[in-house]
Amino acid sequence: MELLDIIKEAKNIVAFTGAGLSTESGIPDFRSSSGIYLSGEFEGYTPERILSNRFFRDNKKVFFDFYKKRILSMADKQPNRAHYALQKLESVGKLKCVVNQNIDNLLQKAGVKNVLDLHGNGSQFRCLSACGKGYYTCEEFMKMDDDIPRCECGGIVRPNTVLFDEWLSDDTFDAAYCAAKDCDLFIVIGSSLLVKPAATLVGEITDECKLVIINNMSTPYDKKAYLIISKPCGEVLEETINKL
Repeated sequence: MELLDIIKEAKNIVAFTGAGLSTESGIPDFRSSSGIYLSGEFEGYTPERILSNRFFRDNKKVFFDFYKKRILSMADKQPNRAHYALQKLESVGKLKCVVNQNIDNLLQKAGVKNVLDLHGNGSQFRCLSACGKGYYTCEEFMKMDDDIPRCECGGIVRPNTVLFDEWLSDDTFDAAYCAAKDCDLFIVIGSSLLVKPAATLVGEITDECKLVIINNMSTPYDKKAYLIISKPCGEVLEETINKL
């Protein structure tokens, strides 16, 4: 059975998206040796170290310098055909939810409404002091010229993302868990399925649910898959969903 037929048959689709969804938009794969993390003035830092809560606590100036120069440099990136294909799939009532591992905000830019950002959203920020004020654009954050950005109340403002040694949001993960349990088609898009606990959601789908994996590399869940497609996800999704 081809992907188009599987989608037509399904009534409750969940998409599970990883870094491969956004590479066509010019966002490097997370650990790419030529990517945003491991080169230039930040050479020698691993992603896991510099984007950890411990590093944030102890090296705020370096953390924010890195975040502004490397992460927010991607703020002008635009959705690609994979993002827009998912928006179309949602608009026709097939796609009920996207469980998203990326922090790039591109699904939202493409108009996808029901997105569960497991690792937060890199374009949103919050004050750590009692006021808890939220800042919802990169522009607001960049106007804070201090080496350590501060809210109008004086509190430190940090990205609304999950750092490496932090727990995922219980509410977000619970919603993703319920979505995985209830769906009849679970489509993995551009994910190696190695990052936990996010990847454990694949193990929660029922025996009646079909698992489709669209990824250039093998994953630990390939044997469980009903269909594996080893092609660029933008090409696959655009070609398939435009036929609906």
